[in-house]
Amino acid sequence: MNNIVFLNNKFLPRDKAKVSVFDRGFIYGDGVFETLRSYNGKVFAFDLHFIRLSEGIKALAIPIRLKEDYLLSCIKELLRRNNLNNTDANIRITVTRGTDYGSLAPSKSLKPTLAITAKPSNPKIKDYQRKGVKTVFLNYKRPLPQIKSLNLLPNITGIIEAKKIKAQEGIFTNGDKILEGTITNLVISDGKSIKTPPIKDGILPGITRRLVIELAKAQGIKVTEVSLTKKDLKNCKEAFLTNSIMEIVPLVKIEDKLIGNGSPGTLTRRLQEMYKYMLTKTS
Repeated sequence: MNNIVFLNNKFLPRDKAKVSVFDRGFIYGDGVFETLRSYNGKVFAFDLHFIRLSEGIKALAIPIRLKEDYLLSCIKELLRRNNLNNTDANIRITVTRGTDYGSLAPSKSLKPTLAITAKPSNPKIKDYQRKGVKTVFLNYKRPLPQIKSLNLLPNITGIIEAKKIKAQEGIFTNGDKILEGTITNLVISDGKSIKTPPIKDGILPGITRRLVIELAKAQGIKVTEVSLTKKDLKNCKEAFLTNSIMEIVPLVKIEDKLIGNGSPGTLTRRLQEMYKYMLTKTS
């Protein structure tokens, strides 16, 4: 499984799927990407991911026109060729501005690079969902946080810092304000309602974040998008992280401070169950 890659309209063995050393994604991080899940061969929330991918492409003025139906058909065929139709898989779509032998300013008439990979989901995620994770505060400046770009150096150095204290995630901050994780969005709760930082604070508009907000509102759970502080996180009753790969993961400790009693919260568990139920209805 995950031996076949889709690259520029071709399905290739992964050892044959090559890009130029002059590809702007490689030399400048000039591109965007999406990560998404499939469940038993069915791609989840593809329409939302496609919209965000298209918005990122437009924001960076990458000269490519992707057709939603074509891209989805390529992903489905990639899953089939990698024998991932009867299991859960992680999918990544990468788009770069293409190969350029010029300077920092992009040359005209470049041919963008499109790559799609798929691999089985990491079983360790289930442990995170059940037990929760630990995080650490990070203070890094990030380029274009609202675009899912290939510029992930702050995220990489952040997760390395988190691993040093055996934390599974890091939370970006701006002074005393908390924003989001290196690969996740953040939600806190008093056990009855939930709060999450607003997009305008400089966070990625997460797909799972959006779906959790919609699920909570549909169940009568109050949702507030508001700026949050380190103190808000440390003193909340429960908290959790969201992204498409991990879904909803309880946050039980920030540095040396337990969140609540250090166990996944009741409302977090309820939202996990609601999310899983939604998956069974759409898979």
